[in-house]
Amino acid sequence: MDYIFLSGIHGVGKSTLANKINNEFQIFQISVSDLIRQTGKKIGEKQKNTSDITNNQLLWKNELNNLPVGNKLLILDGHFSLLDKTRKIVPLSFSTFDGTNMKKIILKKENPKIIQERLSSRDGVFYSVEELTNFQQAEEERANLYSKISSIPIFTYDSDAYFYDLIKFIQE
Repeated sequence: MDYIFLSGIHGVGKSTLANKINNEFQIFQISVSDLIRQTGKKIGEKQKNTSDITNNQLLWKNELNNLPVGNKLLILDGHFSLLDKTRKIVPLSFSTFDGTNMKKIILKKENPKIIQERLSSRDGVFYSVEELTNFQQAEEERANLYSKISSIPIFTYDSDAYFYDLIKFIQE
């Protein structure tokens, strides 16, 4: 199943951006975490530090092809890096995406201070600006590297001023 991968760290605004895109044209949006939950694995909505990262990455791919997307564009919300239980940044193996039909990447970025405020108010979790800066930098590096080695176009979205450029990128 073809999809656009919407990448970014926790609290960056991926769901908000997907909703804004949906106002322009109908999309089917789901997160990798939701696909993992569909397998019966319990992942808390506010849980940002991940255990069993490798197995989780296998689980979502099995659910991907069962989605009732119809003729809508599928936007899959996920990550190229995660935080483990000790808050260590874990770059995901690119083999995570083997056997899937990722067509484009949207990398969502945000000011780390804004991300910090969102995570604190939304999830009751505190990360330092330095932790979030490092996490976002790792996510960006992995997204750009995967784009380069896989020849998949990438659009870095870091300002609403570029929204209609993003829409053009999606429609190309």
